[in-house]
Amino acid sequence: MTLDFLGIAREPVYSPGKVDADRAILDAVAARLATAHRVRVIGAEEPLPEVAAPTRVFAMCQGPAALAALARWETAGVRVVNSAMAIANTQRARMLPAFERQRVAHPPSCLLRTDDPDALPAWVADGAWLKRGDVHAIEPDDVVRVDGPAAARAALAAMHERGIATALAQRHIEGAVIKFYAVRGRFFSASVAGSAVRLAADEETALRALAEAGAAALGLEVFGGDGVRDRHGDLWLIDLNDWPSYAPCRFAACEAIASYLTALTGST
Repeated sequence: MTLDFLGIAREPVYSPGKVDADRAILDAVAARLATAHRVRVIGAEEPLPEVAAPTRVFAMCQGPAALAALARWETAGVRVVNSAMAIANTQRARMLPAFERQRVAHPPSCLLRTDDPDALPAWVADGAWLKRGDVHAIEPDDVVRVDGPAAARAALAAMHERGIATALAQRHIEGAVIKFYAVRGRFFSASVAGSAVRLAADEETALRALAEAGAAALGLEVFGGDGVRDRHGDLWLIDLNDWPSYAPCRFAACEAIASYLTALTGST
C-alpha cells in the first residue's frame, strides 16, 4: 500500500529533555493527516524504508544516516519537509554564512576552531555566547555564556576536549529574548521567553518578517527559534531550528503544519 505521508521522528540524542514533546507534535500532525490520508510514523533510528513519490515525508530527524536517506528520496522526486539540506543548514557552521549572505539581522558572530583560542574576537570582552558549531545543543555545555576572554578560552578548551572541532562565538545582546514558532507563510506564534507575554502587533509583524527571512536563507519550511529585542527596540535573530516541539501552541501548530503538508506539490 502506497502511503500518502511518512513521518520520521527525531533521534532521542537530538531531543535532550524533549523526547516526548518532540514526538507529541509529530504524532499530532500525523493524527490530523490521518483523518483523510494514509499515514505512518517511524523513528529515525529504525530501518528506513524505500520511499517513492507520491508519498510525502515530514521529518524531524537530524542524524547523518537519516539525512542521507532524505536526500536520496528527494533525488528520486519525493517531497520532504524539512529538506535534508535545510535541516543540515541549521548547523551553526552553515547557518552563519547563510545569514551573512542574505543579510539577515543577527548578533555579531564568528566561527572558531576550538583549538585556536587566540582567534577570539575583541567583543568577547563585553560578554558573549559560545555554541558548538555543528548540531544544536545536545548537552548542557554545548551553549555557554562567557564574560570575558578567560572564560571564553576555558569554554573553547572544554569543547575541544569533548571532541567538538568548531564553535560559534556570538556577541551577547542585552534585551528581551523572544521565542517563536512558525510554518512558512501560514503560522506564527511568539512570546517573551519565560512568560506568556504576547508581542504588540507591529513587533510581531517585524519579528515574523525577520524569522521568515532567516528560514528562507536556510530553506526551512517548518521552524522555530529565538530572537532578541535590544534596548533600542531593534530585533536580532539569535537562533533558528528545524521543526521545534511547538509545546506552547501545539494544537494550532499541528493544524497549520498538516494544512501546509496537504497543500504540497513537488515544488519547494
